[in-house]
Amino acid sequence: MTTGRRVESYRRGSEVFPFEIEYMSAFMNWMIYGATGYTGQRIAREAVKCGLRPILAGRNPQRLASLGQQLSCPTRVFDLSSVERILPNIADCRCVLNCAGPFAETAPSLVSACLRTGCHYLDITGEIDVIESIAARHEEAVCRDVVLIPAVGFDVVPTDALAVHLKKALPEASTLLLAFTSTGSLSPGTARTMWQVIQKGGRIRKNGRLRSVPLAWKSQRIPFPSGRRWAALVPWGDVASAWYSTGIPNIEVYLAMPRSAIAVLKLAQPMISRLASASSGADVEKLIRAILRLPPAGAGNSIDGLRSPNVRLLRHVELWGCVRDSQRRSITGTMITPDGYDFTVAAALGAVQRVLKEEVAPGFATPSQAFGMNFALELPGVTLHIEKSHSRVHREPSCEVTQVVT
Repeated sequence: MTTGRRVESYRRGSEVFPFEIEYMSAFMNWMIYGATGYTGQRIAREAVKCGLRPILAGRNPQRLASLGQQLSCPTRVFDLSSVERILPNIADCRCVLNCAGPFAETAPSLVSACLRTGCHYLDITGEIDVIESIAARHEEAVCRDVVLIPAVGFDVVPTDALAVHLKKALPEASTLLLAFTSTGSLSPGTARTMWQVIQKGGRIRKNGRLRSVPLAWKSQRIPFPSGRRWAALVPWGDVASAWYSTGIPNIEVYLAMPRSAIAVLKLAQPMISRLASASSGADVEKLIRAILRLPPAGAGNSIDGLRSPNVRLLRHVELWGCVRDSQRRSITGTMITPDGYDFTVAAALGAVQRVLKEEVAPGFATPSQAFGMNFALELPGVTLHIEKSHSRVHREPSCEVTQVVT
């Protein structure tokens, strides 16, 4: 195996952030499953730029053949309907990166096949139940010398890092609140996954246990770096992953949205299951946009807009976090990242490279457990600010729920 480094730059507005990318050139098979989806395709293209040659896999032979020819990468066509169907296709692979959502449908059989063949498994899920189901296979993975790391994309790498840094600043923290903004961009795969997730309602962690709650059960004004914005409780992957990363027993995650969208989420929940059964795949993105009050699909908001580097460079995501202990001392922190899809490409590829270099212990791990608390900060365009002192007690709304929707 040969390795090297090349210098690139990331631009946000008028600022340019130079960074180095480590690349590997090796005859070490690894696979991107779901390679023809929006995110999988972008990861594949960046992997080739980094000197890697992944096997491109999925269910669509025509699209795979076209992409494989463009990138000079081998392709394999197979579905995930059974473990036996998967086994011969990954038997010679050291690592599989699953980019095919919804992951509740794709992860179980692919994880099982990886455990049987000794192939490391990574994915870009943000689904709570998927993370929990993979965590439950930790002992099996250790016995088989297999690495299992779900959620190596925007869900949940940056929030995971923020949570761990906050816990370090306040070791006795018993409550963790996280929140993030949205750029309004949705790929078709993301829209389908979000639709499945919101059908299940909200989720929080209470006293170490997962608890189901209504969508938008709580809302509050979050002090993001650019100003306060309303945000509602959502079933984000950190409700699962942050528990393993920090041990904090009470966890809630919020997504910034207009107050009108919060009201719609509350009112729409009884109708969501009926809408789901009546909606075609083509309607899913429109439904998500309508419910969350996202901008209509158009320039910059559609999949065509997602493909435009100029559009993505103008976007960034803001994150906020707060930890609180039993004495009501609290610490807050903020993070800024590039567009969520750009971040996912960089994070997922960085994760794969570390796993291929055998830098990670076998078993289940969250991104921060596997790659360290600064993994997200090593990616281009990411900044973090943690409050310096935790000696005072916060009594302003910045770490308290200011409105409860019941």
